[in-house]
Amino acid sequence: MSNEAADEPARLITVGPKDADVVGTTNRAIQIALDAMAQRGGGTVRVLPGEYVLSDSIHLRSNVRLVGDRERTVLRRAPMVQSKLIVDADIGQKQITPEDASLFRPGMGVMLRGGRGGGSMRPPLTITRIDNGVLYTNNYIMGDNTVDGRTFAVNYFAMVRGYEAEGAVVDGFTVDASADDLTGIESVRIGGVMLTLCKHCTLRNVTVSGALGDGILAEPSEHITVENCESFDNTHHGLHFGSHSPWARAIECDLHDNGSDGLYLCWGVREGVFRGNRIHHNGYRMHRNGISIGHKDTDNLIEKNHVFANAKHGICFRVKTEANGAHRNVLRENVIENNGQPWDAVPQHYHADKRAELLYAGIFVNGVTHDLLFERNIIRDTREGDQRLQANAVYLGKGVSRVKMADNAMDCPQDAVVDESGAGDNVLQ
Repeated sequence: MSNEAADEPARLITVGPKDADVVGTTNRAIQIALDAMAQRGGGTVRVLPGEYVLSDSIHLRSNVRLVGDRERTVLRRAPMVQSKLIVDADIGQKQITPEDASLFRPGMGVMLRGGRGGGSMRPPLTITRIDNGVLYTNNYIMGDNTVDGRTFAVNYFAMVRGYEAEGAVVDGFTVDASADDLTGIESVRIGGVMLTLCKHCTLRNVTVSGALGDGILAEPSEHITVENCESFDNTHHGLHFGSHSPWARAIECDLHDNGSDGLYLCWGVREGVFRGNRIHHNGYRMHRNGISIGHKDTDNLIEKNHVFANAKHGICFRVKTEANGAHRNVLRENVIENNGQPWDAVPQHYHADKRAELLYAGIFVNGVTHDLLFERNIIRDTREGDQRLQANAVYLGKGVSRVKMADNAMDCPQDAVVDESGAGDNVLQ
C-alpha cells in the first residue's frame, strides 16, 4: 500500500481541472488544498495533470508534500501587469500606491522593482485588499522604494515559494517562469522556485525554465535537497544555494543553458553534497562558469559530476581572504571537459575585466584557499585545434596552499597544472 493510499482521505487532497477534491486550474485552487492540509498537520496535495495559471506564488506549507506529474502538470505565469509608484513605499510598510491600481486585484503576488529596495521578495508580498488606489499587502516591505519615475509595482513573483517552511516536498512539476512581456523588468532577479529560511525541504523531479534570476534559489536555508531536477534558460544561475545554507544536496540534476553559473554556491554553503549532476552550456550571457564556489563554502563534496561546455572555467574558486575562503573541499571523480569560449564570443562589456583575460581552466583556484583534495577526476579538452580553449586542467593562483592531487587523468592543450601559488606544500601531479 502506498503512503498516499494509507493517508486517504485525511492525508490526501487532490486538485485538478475536474474530478478532484478542489476543482480549479489556478494557484488559488492549489493554495486552498495546501492550506487545508497544513491545518491537518501535514500530508499530500496531488495536483492532477493540466496547465495551471498563477497570479501569485504557490506558497509551500510545512510537512505538506506537493505532488504532480512532471511532464503533464505545468505551472505557467498569468499575464503580467505593472504600474509606476506615485507614493514612496518604505521599509516596514504594508502598502503600495501605484499610478493605476485598477490593474491589480487581491490575491496577486506583487514586488517593487527599480527602487533602492530592489525587489520586495523577502518576505513574499501578496495583495490582500485594494482601497482608494492603495494596494495593501500581507507582509512588510523590506526595502525603501522611492518615487523616482523608475520604480514600479509589478505582479512578478517566484512560481513556487517556500518561506519559513519545514519538511515541505515538491515532486513532479514543469515550471515555466517566463513572462509574456519583460519590458521594464529585465533587471528583476528572483528565483523560479525560491526557498527562504526553510529547513529539511526537498525539490524532486521538477523542471524550471524562463526565470528572471535563478531557476532554483535556496537562500538562508538548511538541509535542502534538490534531486533529479532540470533548470535551464534562466537569466542567472541554474541552481543557487544562497547565503549560509549548510547541508545542501544537489543530486543528479541537469543544469544547462543558464545566463550565469550552472551551480552557484554563495556564502557559507558548507558540508554539502553535489553529486552526479550534468552542468553544461552555462554562463554565456555573463561569461561565467559551470560551478562557482567561494565565500566560507567549506567541507563540501563535489563528485561524479559532468561539467562541460561552459563559457569560462569548469569549476571556479572565487577570490576570498583566508578567513572567508572555500577550504577543505573535495572534488572527486568528476569529468570536467571542453570549457571556455572564444574571446570574440565574450560579451563586450566583459572585455575590460582582467579576470576574463586568463586562460580557461578545468579547475581554477584563486584567493587564500587551502586544504583541497582533487582525486580521480578526468579533466580534458577533446575539441580540435584552436577550439581547445580549456588550456589547463588545474590553475592555482597566489595564496592557494595545501592542495593535494591524486590519480587525475588530464589532457589539455597547455600545461596540465599551473601553480602560481608560491606555496611549498601543494602535492601536485
